[in-house]
Amino acid sequence: MARRKKDKAKEEPSAPLWMVTYSDMVTLLLCFFVMQLAFANFESPGKVDAALESIQAAFGTGGQLNQSDATEKSEQNADMSESQHEALHVLVSTLRSVLAEMMSQNLVRMTTTKTEIKISMDETILFRPGSSELNSSALALLGDIAVALGQQPISILVKGFADADGSTEEDNWLMSARRAVAVVTEMRRRTDENGKSLLEGRQLEAHGLGQFRPADIAENAAKWNRRVELVIKGGDTSAHGAINHLEQALEE
Repeated sequence: MARRKKDKAKEEPSAPLWMVTYSDMVTLLLCFFVMQLAFANFESPGKVDAALESIQAAFGTGGQLNQSDATEKSEQNADMSESQHEALHVLVSTLRSVLAEMMSQNLVRMTTTKTEIKISMDETILFRPGSSELNSSALALLGDIAVALGQQPISILVKGFADADGSTEEDNWLMSARRAVAVVTEMRRRTDENGKSLLEGRQLEAHGLGQFRPADIAENAAKWNRRVELVIKGGDTSAHGAINHLEQALEE
């Protein structure tokens, strides 16, 4: 009886050892291509398609992409890139014209980094002292900025600041927050020809920072402590590229 069980166990089929090693290799290779796709630079047109083609060629899932399809996608990417480039030039020109006079009078300061554009505005062009109600001149300025930034894939963080003179800490918190909300509300009020807001609510944030973030400006520091800042960031990878182009244009 024991001999029969032993013979039966020998006769049971089992996978060759090389198949185990092969399956591990395929799994690791799949992980490699998934990581390649994850780390691809999606700002450059065609990178995603190249990664997908590489995966399909390696694993034979669906075969290689049709050459005509690949050519059509490449042409579409080129057309999109060209249209984005033209839109950027319009955005740069508009912002320059909107802010040029205020910047020449040192009422507005613009700084840029690789990931954001920051526009600092002197409180005197926006509000009366101790008030969160916008001046009439501020309405046109904020409207022009909203038009320039409207329908762009960006996010805008509006920060209100105060100083420590003549008010309690609580009052400074409230004043800075009210001023930030007033700016957001005015920018949201701008609409296109169809009555739709140029900037969506999800694109905007309002922060009140009170007296605890003094301006890093030596000249007229007290005045700039009561500033309002617009921090413009890209909402996706294409917007990040737009901000890089905008930064380069502003530095020219």
